[in-house]
Amino acid sequence: MQKKIGVLQLSGLIAGAVLGSGVILLPPIAQARLGQWTLAAWLVIMGLGAAFAMVFAKLALAYPGAEGAPIAIRKAFGARAGRLASVYLLCAVCVGPTAVLMTAAKTISHAVHLQPDVETLMAGGLLLLCGWLLTRRITLVGNIAFAASVAVSIVLVAGSLTTICTEPTLPLPGTPLDIAAMGRTLLVLFWAIIGWEIIGNYTMDVRQPKTTIPVATALAVTIICGVYILIAWALAVIPPTQGPYTQGPRSVAAVVTILLGPLADVVIMLITTTLCVCTYLMIVGGVSRLAASLALEHRLPAVLAKRNKHDAPVAALGLLVGLQFISLLLLHLKILSLEDIIAAANAFFLSNSLLAVAAAMRLIPPWPLRMACALLCLGFVSLLSFSPPWILVGLGAVTCAVLAQEAGLLQRKHTKERA
Repeated sequence: MQKKIGVLQLSGLIAGAVLGSGVILLPPIAQARLGQWTLAAWLVIMGLGAAFAMVFAKLALAYPGAEGAPIAIRKAFGARAGRLASVYLLCAVCVGPTAVLMTAAKTISHAVHLQPDVETLMAGGLLLLCGWLLTRRITLVGNIAFAASVAVSIVLVAGSLTTICTEPTLPLPGTPLDIAAMGRTLLVLFWAIIGWEIIGNYTMDVRQPKTTIPVATALAVTIICGVYILIAWALAVIPPTQGPYTQGPRSVAAVVTILLGPLADVVIMLITTTLCVCTYLMIVGGVSRLAASLALEHRLPAVLAKRNKHDAPVAALGLLVGLQFISLLLLHLKILSLEDIIAAANAFFLSNSLLAVAAAMRLIPPWPLRMACALLCLGFVSLLSFSPPWILVGLGAVTCAVLAQEAGLLQRKHTKERA
């Protein structure tokens, strides 16, 4: 039985993860901040996103392995930097997916009018479902992600095109550009291109990587760019007095209202839940492979390398799911807030991405890609600078601990060699 994934399955995993809940949250934010300049902002971000995707596809092909981007980081900057990137990603995934599943739970709760107290219970149920799916064959996970990505893309594209056809105008800017507002908005929209760094973790699960990865990347980029730009266009042409969206920022539900009428909110609930599940499957599936790979190298406990008959890294997966359950419990007990979890995960994800893009800038020769990497690095550093001080202190503590541990390992190695 075929245990490796092909173009459609890999593109589904990528598209679902990169779109994530951002496709629901980000377009209304951009529209509220920039108005007529929204489409220009999305064109800039999608251009950078295509470059980001190309960089990580090239890294995945040049430095394949279940560990993913840290392989290239180690090649560019040494073993310490590679280990640091791995730890950043593991720290982010210990808590970050909790926020993704809570987004889905809150959407469901709002749509069916449930009490907020049950949201963490629903998130826990989704966590169990996602954990179980990740213990199945990678081909099953890929098929589910592809089908979900296609369904979501069809609904959003159809709703956007229907809305655009009712107001067939191109929203060209008619007012001067507010450079400060554009800069702040682009900073937020960087989140629309986070997720591509996980592609390297799947290189060992892909059929014919040299063909599959570039084609799947191109297909996923096309889907992601098409969905985001059409939604932004549709939001820009919706009359401000239309329907139930006359107060406050326009939501993405407004884009599908003309197509689906009163079902729009229910459909948005299903779309948000589906995309959040796809994001979880892609990110946690990739990082569990990273943890299993590190266990094989004796950098994590050897038990975490265990796989089941479907070749899923069940031990590493169980550890991650357990830690995520703990973060859900802390959230339920109000010891942590959702904002705390998001802020912590964002800082570690950004730090990992910053190292990976810097490695690509050093390892990939063409100067246009190096320029794109430099811009991405600048964006990531800017985003990190907005993190709360306690998060930066925690990030610094983890960094120092990992570097100290690596220095100790290196010293012991040299001592043994002399003996």
